[in-house]
Amino acid sequence: MKKHVNYIDNLRWITVSLLILYHTAMAYNTWGEANYIFFEEVNPIASIVTFISPWFMPLMFLLAGVASSYSLRKRGYGAFLRERLVRLGIPLLLGILILTPILSYVADVTHNGYSDGFFKHYGIFFGRFTDLTGYDGGFTMAHLWFLAVLILISFLSVAILRICRTGMCHGNDVIESESYKNERDQNRSGTKTKVILGVLLSILSIATFDVRFGGKPLILYLGVYFLGYYIFSDPESVDRISRFKWIFVIVFLAVSITDVVLFIYVKGYETLNTICNYVAFAVAIPALISLGHDHLDFQNRISVFNAKISYTFYILHFPVVVLLQYAFWLMNMNSITGFILTVVIAYPMTFGLCCAVEAMKRFVKKIAEVRRVEASE
Repeated sequence: MKKHVNYIDNLRWITVSLLILYHTAMAYNTWGEANYIFFEEVNPIASIVTFISPWFMPLMFLLAGVASSYSLRKRGYGAFLRERLVRLGIPLLLGILILTPILSYVADVTHNGYSDGFFKHYGIFFGRFTDLTGYDGGFTMAHLWFLAVLILISFLSVAILRICRTGMCHGNDVIESESYKNERDQNRSGTKTKVILGVLLSILSIATFDVRFGGKPLILYLGVYFLGYYIFSDPESVDRISRFKWIFVIVFLAVSITDVVLFIYVKGYETLNTICNYVAFAVAIPALISLGHDHLDFQNRISVFNAKISYTFYILHFPVVVLLQYAFWLMNMNSITGFILTVVIAYPMTFGLCCAVEAMKRFVKKIAEVRRVEASE
């Protein structure tokens, strides 16, 4: 279990760290998305987004599913949901009040010529509900939608798990009393069940890749979350998948590069492009999990700290990126220089802010402990 958690934690913080590169590149996309700030279309930079897009968020939800399997074993349903509400809900509300208005303000200034002050823009932010992207200066959760959806999926998954577990417990008692007294047969049955479940969840996820609610493929995210919970939280299942690591990796790289070429450079091959997009998503998860399983099984002070701040890094990185790009926009900086500087500065700046948040948490915790001691005396 410890080995599994180590590489899952490392995969999560490494994946989250890609977001600075991803969101910086969005300002140079070639498919007409306004973004919160836009400079110009630059094919090589836009290729970064195209390469990452098919698998990034599904992998995040799958890793969340793996983590929840351990958390539920440790805490139980009620404590797990309370932890989700506190750890995700409070940052979501604070982010909507403090962080996402920054993104909306920059979008209104750069796209619509808004010229009044930032605090006055709060009236527009909380009064303009359009497509919820915030690109027009209106209300948005921006990148924090991930926290909202993760809270929703956490509650849905607990409800589904309780229903399934109640039904399976009764069924298992009957089966064991009749024909599953032999431990080897039970293990084989469990393996077959996981294979079937894994195939069904994979089919569901792939089939709903483009089925969207509110602009997000929610069924896909729920499917990969359960893939993480049931399949990728099981070390034996991951061991079996990892035997085919290099096949997955080669296919993943081949279809992802083809997807980029067809979407950014060649165009006109929509059907083939769509197939590559689907396949890139389907093979990326086993490829990246296998690589993590075989090469990220370690723990040190750096990896532990990065894993600890991964959610904070996720929450803070986007305002940092957009504010840096806004400063470079005011300077009329050229595209390549602006892109490089944003990436180079955003990483240490975001990391520094995360360290400040952790220090603040420790300070608040220490004050609370002092007050508890004083109250007890």
